[in-house]
This record gives sequence, C-alpha cells and structure tokens, in this order.
Amino acid sequence: MVPQKQSTMKQHTLTLLLLFLSLQTIGQSTEAKPTKKENRKNRPAFIEVGIGTSMATFRDFATSPLFYKGSPLFATTSRFKIDEKRESKFNIRYTTGEYEATVEAHEAISKTETLGISYTKLYGIPKWSNEKWNVKAGGVLDATLNFRINESLRNNGLGVEAIGTLLGAIKVSKDISRKANKKIGFLALAPRQRKLSYQLNVGLLNNAYRNGYIYTNQSYVLNDLQLFYDYEFNTFSGFRIGSEIDYTFSLNNKNAFQIAYVWDAYTTGGIDPFEMATHTFKFSLLFNTK
Repeated sequence: MVPQKQSTMKQHTLTLLLLFLSLQTIGQSTEAKPTKKENRKNRPAFIEVGIGTSMATFRDFATSPLFYKGSPLFATTSRFKIDEKRESKFNIRYTTGEYEATVEAHEAISKTETLGISYTKLYGIPKWSNEKWNVKAGGVLDATLNFRINESLRNNGLGVEAIGTLLGAIKVSKDISRKANKKIGFLALAPRQRKLSYQLNVGLLNNAYRNGYIYTNQSYVLNDLQLFYDYEFNTFSGFRIGSEIDYTFSLNNKNAFQIAYVWDAYTTGGIDPFEMATHTFKFSLLFNTK
C-alpha cells in the first residue's frame, strides 16, 4: 500500500508543477504582448520646430508663361509619434519670400506666401524590415494655399490657389547608431542613436481650387472685390510628387537634432495650370514629450 500512495503523491506533485509552469508561461506571454492601447501610449512622441531656406520656381499660365525663381524662408512645426511598427505626423509649414522673373531689362517680382498642412500615417512592413532596416508604407493628406501679389501684372496681380492632395507614401530607414565608444585621435565619441531615412510621396488624388482663366473680374470695376470670383474646384486634376531625406541623431537629454532635404513639385493641370517646385533645406530640433 505504501508504494501506491507514494506513486499517487508523485503524480499529484507532477500535475501541480506542470500547472504552475503553464500559468507562469501564460503570464509571461501576456506581459510580452502589450495591448494596442499600451503600444499607442508607449510610442515615443516628439514636437518638431524647424527653420530653413528653399530654392523654388513657379509658373502660372493664367497670367504669364515666365518662370519665377526665388529663395524664400521656411519654417515648420510638427507633432509626431514614431516607432518601428507605426508612425503618425501632423505638420504645419510656412514659406515667405520674393520670386523674380527677368525678360531683357524688365524685372517682375511676385511676393508669395505659402501655408501648408499635412497629416501622415505609416505602417511598418515586417517582411521587409529587420534590425538595421525599417520599411513603412501608408499615405499623406496635404493641403497647400498660395497667396501671390505681383504689381507688374496690374489687374491680374493677385493670385490665390488651393491644392489638396492624397498621396501614397513609402519610407525606408536605416539604423546607423554608434553602439560602442569610439576614439578618433584626441576625440572620444560616446554611443549615440542615429538614423538615416528616405520617404517618397506620389500623388493619387489631386484637387485644385483656382481661377479658370485670368484673375481679372468685374468685381474690381464695381468696387465690390470678390477674391474667389469665377473660381473653380477641379478634382482629379494635376499631379504631385515629393520626397524627403533626413538624418536624425539623438542628444543626451533624449531630444534629437535633424537635418533634412525636402523636394516637392506639383501642377494643377487644366488649360492654364499653375506649376511649382521647391527644394528645401531644413534644420529641426525634436523635443521628446515622453
């Protein structure tokens, strides 16, 4: 009878041990997989404040076939959240400056203000990502407003256009962090997080709100100025494409510094389109909010 009791006790002990290990494994797996809400809460968040300068060219066929070129000043602010799996960004940008066109001895100057607002949402692609490389895809919703004054065009001197675009986007990032201390001559370099990224945006749906022909209208004659007189809203009109290359490195206080080159080009399409291309060099501070 004693051996049978000992065998029964061993079976109970083994059963309890297996049950304990199963519960422990379940608990560990639960801890290892945070919920979507926890992922959103823990995702690093930053506020960007940036300045820069641009080399830009535009042409408005509604008033003149001439190219206007300038180097406007650029300012931007963003709030974004980013990690390997997901990225979201809300951006506001502002550009101001003078653009010049020269024909023989005659110079025409257009004073231009541009306001842009965009929202970007990107999702990681695990199949194309690893420890060094990260690939995301998604979309960008962008709205751009131009306000131009060109006194040399007289009655046609005021130009306003609004461009709204839905773009498809793909972003590739490479981790180029310095993992260990490095010494170059007398310099001692500490480990630092660094990242190089490239994002391409291609227009899928482009819309424009602008005058169908020249900007002169009867409201000037009647002293009843209507800024958007005879303006038209055109969908599936024109095209937009852009890209950004940026180099980001973290600071000791968890903030970061970023250097970027941004290219953007679009046309409104139609009989008398407005075309613009900008090359922007910007320097940004990224303030960690978590």
